[in-house]
Amino acid sequence: MNSLASLNRRLGVLADLVAQHPELPAPNVEICSVITDRITVSFHESPGAFRQWLTALGIALHTVQGGAGATCAWLTALYEVDGVTLKLTSYTRLDVAETDGAV
Repeated sequence: MNSLASLNRRLGVLADLVAQHPELPAPNVEICSVITDRITVSFHESPGAFRQWLTALGIALHTVQGGAGATCAWLTALYEVDGVTLKLTSYTRLDVAETDGAV
């Protein structure tokens, strides 16, 4: 099991991002004790906030990958800083049309 000290590098990267970009919208942030070289940053129903982060970090739009399920679509971008990978994901609910079985 990792100790709290294993979080130092990732917390430092996060603190640097706050210092460099205090104007960015606050995302959901996850720092996992198992995957020690990643910070997961997610946006729910906030595609504009996701776009602001991409712009601020200089992430090219052509590198963003996406997908969709029955009720949700997502876009994901990876960005590396100081040996830590930021995984940025934007989730958006899809409107599911109700049908009565008629075609």
